[in-house]
Amino acid sequence: MIKEMLGTAWLDKSNMPETGNQIRRRKGQEMRAGTRPYPKYPSKESRIADTSGMFDDDGNYVYPEGSGFNWMQKVDPDSKGYLPGGKVS
Repeated sequence: MIKEMLGTAWLDKSNMPETGNQIRRRKGQEMRAGTRPYPKYPSKESRIADTSGMFDDDGNYVYPEGSGFNWMQKVDPDSKGYLPGGKVS
């Protein structure tokens, strides 16, 4: 009865999609085997040398002015908010 209700949405054993854990495991095995490149992240030294203004002298990201949101305005837009400058970024 359920199979007739679902129709084409019914999954067969031969046509099962990969779970998130299987995808993560497969990608890790492919990287170790050399068929998939490892992700490249910028080093702290390259972030410090960056002149775009996105990073400070310590290599930490500088959030733009006015970024983030006030949590109390999200929860209750009419509230005055009891956190001074309670922005979350």
